[in-house]
Amino acid sequence: MKEKLRFNFRRLYASYPRSVVVATSYDGERKAALSLVWHTPLSFNPPIYSISVAPKRFSHDVILRALTFAVHFFPYERADLVERIGTVSGRDTDKFNTLGLSHFMSPLQNPIIEGAYLVLDCEYMDHILVGDHTLIWGEVKRVYYDPHAVEVGEDDGLELKAVRPTLYLGRGRYATIDLSSLKKMRS
Repeated sequence: MKEKLRFNFRRLYASYPRSVVVATSYDGERKAALSLVWHTPLSFNPPIYSISVAPKRFSHDVILRALTFAVHFFPYERADLVERIGTVSGRDTDKFNTLGLSHFMSPLQNPIIEGAYLVLDCEYMDHILVGDHTLIWGEVKRVYYDPHAVEVGEDDGLELKAVRPTLYLGRGRYATIDLSSLKKMRS
């Protein structure tokens, strides 16, 4: 292995490919949507999910005012939409109108965008500044899913049926997985 002591982590993309999601929120005045790859579950009980958002992003303040957010998982076939959401600023543009984002409002008042195969509707719990991003986490209050794309078993286990998840490789490049490569190591 070679060692590199001087590096630009923003350009290195050492942690990619990663699944890309779209987070939405509504603060009573403006709807926000942003694409991000820094997201992760934090707890099973209670169910807690987190997103990492740069404070300079328009959506950052909308989420912190709304105290709710929704996390959308889109199929690979919608990677173009995920890219457009991530490259247009909500500060100057109403993404929902400009991009024609068909949606409904959840009971938490989060915009739920049509076409996602899974959406986590979250109620804000807390946040902390971590370096140049804010880690925001919330309790998952409800889950929406597309029954044509995924199957949710009686044990709430999620099985991908006909969906190929969207992975981000950095620099506007997207890929997906080959479901024929699936290896089941446990039953």
